Amino acid sequence: MGQFITVEELPRYAPGEMMLDSSAVGKADFRLRVFRYAPSDIWVPPSDNFLIVIYREGTTAMKRRVTGSWKQDQVGRGVTTLLTRAEASNWRWCHDIEVSHLYISPSLMAKTASEAFDRDTESVELHDLLRIEDPVLTWIADQMVQEVSTGGPGGRLCYDAMALQASVHILRKYASVQFKMPCAQGRFRPAHARMIEDYIEQNISRNITLDELANICNCTPVQFARKFQAHYGMRPHSYVLTRKVERACEHLRKDRLALKEIALLSGFSDQSHLNRIFRRHMSATPAEYRKQCTG
Repeated sequence: MGQFITVEELPRYAPGEMMLDSSAVGKADFRLRVFRYAPSDIWVPPSDNFLIVIYREGTTAMKRRVTGSWKQDQVGRGVTTLLTRAEASNWRWCHDIEVSHLYISPSLMAKTASEAFDRDTESVELHDLLRIEDPVLTWIADQMVQEVSTGGPGGRLCYDAMALQASVHILRKYASVQFKMPCAQGRFRPAHARMIEDYIEQNISRNITLDELANICNCTPVQFARKFQAHYGMRPHSYVLTRKVERACEHLRKDRLALKEIALLSGFSDQSHLNRIFRRHMSATPAEYRKQCTG
């Protein structure tokens, strides 16, 4: 066993009857499990995931120690416990309970924080809270349990949407987020700029999405668009369209290909699309431009 235990290893330290597991439906970085537990006194090593415990059935006094002294409170339906990662914990309770466990990876929380707050995230830590009453988390957990239990068309999409909703809610109310320092002037590093330009050149013949470009330098789409504007003085879409027109110009000057072929090679949907964008940029149609170059 390494420094942190995984989701799969947790039942070795907190043995119970597992009633449900979302592994076949949802993403591995936001996993749901439902357990029934008898009265227990357990020690759990540090985990590599954040843990949210949402009580479904049963009422009991719960004692927990993470660092320092023991804390105790009454838990039952509608109560939630939060535990940050990387800390060992002791738990004691004296009555049967059924709980939902939400295991959330730090990488997912950091990515969600970057998108939610529109800033590059360094790290996320949850507050250690033994008892909170949060109807939103209770409702989301119940809906996720129902979705995993019954299934249906679009089950994965539904589960992932609820996982995102839960992650944003937790970030807003129960997390400390450390952000990275912004890059100077908001511009790309030279290496990133070259990678972006090369990617556009190599993929100019097809539709290039903002998400693809943002992934090159590990930005959110909003962050990427802002940095692109600062670096190139235009929006990504405008830059790509300009490069498509320039590629079409190269073919018109050098090749005798039909205009519909040039349109596809340059990344336009058809000849009509090429004509419309080309005239806007060059104040001439492709045919007129070719005639000027060869005349």
